[in-house]
Amino acid sequence: MTQGTQKVAVVIPFYRDTISAFEQIALEQCYNVLAAYPIVAIKPKSLLLPAALQGFNFTNTINFEDKYFDGIKGYNTLMLSADFYETFLGYEYILVYQLDAFVFKDELADWCSRNYDYIGAPWLKRKTYGPLKDKFYAFKYYLHTRFDLKKDGIPTTEQFYNRVGNGGFSLRRVKKFHDLSVLLRDEALHYLRQNNHRFNEDAFWSIAVNRRQKSLHIPHYKVAAGFSVEFEPDRAWQINKGNLPFGCHAWDLYLDYWRPVFKQYGYDI
Repeated sequence: MTQGTQKVAVVIPFYRDTISAFEQIALEQCYNVLAAYPIVAIKPKSLLLPAALQGFNFTNTINFEDKYFDGIKGYNTLMLSADFYETFLGYEYILVYQLDAFVFKDELADWCSRNYDYIGAPWLKRKTYGPLKDKFYAFKYYLHTRFDLKKDGIPTTEQFYNRVGNGGFSLRRVKKFHDLSVLLRDEALHYLRQNNHRFNEDAFWSIAVNRRQKSLHIPHYKVAAGFSVEFEPDRAWQINKGNLPFGCHAWDLYLDYWRPVFKQYGYDI
């Protein structure tokens, strides 16, 4: 961390002039747990934030061009742009907190101290086969990734198994992301020209950036499961030995699983 740089900011994107009940829960919990950190709203230049947000005091509200909030293509473009990360160079890290995330406890400073460049929920493969077969399959997944194997022009599923990870609740080292977004601009543009979710911005940062050489320090998927959970929450629970992670993402897709947990935090979902 350079002199004058703050450690971390929480960055929350807003897209619309309304906020849903579930998004309200995500935002309230963010403030309940992470209020000690700078919390920055980002939004389209033309958008007026919903009146329901008046009780939340953002450290700053930053406007970007409306095109960046027009669907997933626009968001991918923003999150692969040097301009976005340049905006946050005053921080060593940003925690991207989409409003389908939820944070259980304040471990933000701890995760920042671990010196990773990028962390998100791992894309867990549900099935395991035992130590020997797991090693075989891990090598198979590595080969798919290393040689960018595709089916019908789309990266194979094997490239994503147990990779880290989802960008919707993710910790990013700002200077590293800024520099790589400049250095790898042509590769990023190739991803942006595609129309499949396997070319989303988090797939670029999680997989493409480290395909040929290690450019980002990313934890093992079992470590990352302690940071965030998205898919296969039952398997993540086993990996975490029954402990809750720092946070989770896309919890609205697993309401039956998360309902009793959220109830303990005072939320009925």
